Amino acid sequence: MKMNGLMKLGIVVPLLSAGITFASPPASDTNCQADNSWFPHSETPMPDSANFSPNSNCSFHRWAWQMFLWLTQEDNNQPRFLNFQSPYDVLGIKDRESLLPRLSKSGAPRSLDEYLQAGTEGILIDQSGKAVYYSQYLNDTFVSFIDSNKLTDPKVVQNFDPNTPFPVDSLELKASWKIVDDKDKYKSFFTMPSTVFKLINKDGSIVVDDTRPIKVTLALVGFHIAGVVKDHPEMIWATFEHKDNAPDVPADVTPSQIISKKDWTFYKANTPYSDCNVNPASSPVLKLDEKTQTLSPITHVCRRYAFGNDANQKDMSVPTNIKVVKQLNDSVLSQLSKSDVWSNYFEVGAIWFARNKGLKPNMSLATDSDDKGQLLIGSLKLSNSTVETFTQTQSTMNNCFRCHNTLHRFPPSTELDPLPGLNLNISHAFVNIYFWSQELSQEKDNN
Repeated sequence: MKMNGLMKLGIVVPLLSAGITFASPPASDTNCQADNSWFPHSETPMPDSANFSPNSNCSFHRWAWQMFLWLTQEDNNQPRFLNFQSPYDVLGIKDRESLLPRLSKSGAPRSLDEYLQAGTEGILIDQSGKAVYYSQYLNDTFVSFIDSNKLTDPKVVQNFDPNTPFPVDSLELKASWKIVDDKDKYKSFFTMPSTVFKLINKDGSIVVDDTRPIKVTLALVGFHIAGVVKDHPEMIWATFEHKDNAPDVPADVTPSQIISKKDWTFYKANTPYSDCNVNPASSPVLKLDEKTQTLSPITHVCRRYAFGNDANQKDMSVPTNIKVVKQLNDSVLSQLSKSDVWSNYFEVGAIWFARNKGLKPNMSLATDSDDKGQLLIGSLKLSNSTVETFTQTQSTMNNCFRCHNTLHRFPPSTELDPLPGLNLNISHAFVNIYFWSQELSQEKDNN
């Protein structure tokens, strides 16, 4: 074949006019790069979870990034994930506090009524004194599985095969939202108009008043993605954040050490590490001004483990995972348009089982290993600084699987039936639906 002058000089010229495309790089822990098919963002295909190949850390992180891009695509004039149902929708209830049935559906984003972080019931308070709110979303595969198996009926759940997992392509999502007074100041965030329920002081506690919605503008600050792929019924658990949320903490930090000299969305410049991630929820110093809807004291957030890994941890998989996440973030973000608001978000990390088909009923998942060796791999101390702010260093809650397990669940009150140990218990949405359905039934009986 005759070479032209440019080829002789080693210069590669894309032959776009000839309709020739170039193969995407394979998933590799040596050089983890984005797939060419993901770009432009408007055309990112949904990940092929049914043919997922778990041959490297890179494969899992690429699934996470591709899913993030697909979920944030424009669909019906809003990001695709906002069209998904919530656990409340599955049961036809308005909210978990009152358990009132929804009388009608709305095309607008749901009112966000959660403001307590899981595990600690901590309240994340931003630099303006506003509480951060949370919302959950379930895709059609998840909801169809619940509906087709009649799993909103507690009696059916109690007799369900404990070894049955959620089907491939099931997704469970959680988003964290900051209230913003001037969206022009938050142009690098995805923002949307919505409503949140008002906070009030009642019987010595700060609670949601579900009769008083407030119109607000919300900015997305954090995003959890949990999804089932082939041979991994435990789900891949991945999390993303806005780049300006909080500073990373050095590996050998001291209590008095200043973490950053600049202001972040959830951190005031020159704050020492000892003042980071302090949970005021159970403290008498926590105050709510009902008129202004502001709380004090504010929370200074620091991300304890960059990329969900402790660099000092004696695990050979840690350096590889950190390298892969960094490489893939750089690869994706270099190819997203700077005008795309989603180019301001990054993957913190992801965690999954080290072996295929490892999920079983009544697994505590309290450690990274079991009697067969390494159980968990990836970002072994994965937290989102806006969703698990107060549990980043708690060994019992320092990654997704510490709380998401398949154990038997005791009811929140003696009037409810316990939940047997099922593979489905890996999902908090499923667990909540089980107990909420009983509460809803009791409320109907009382009325």
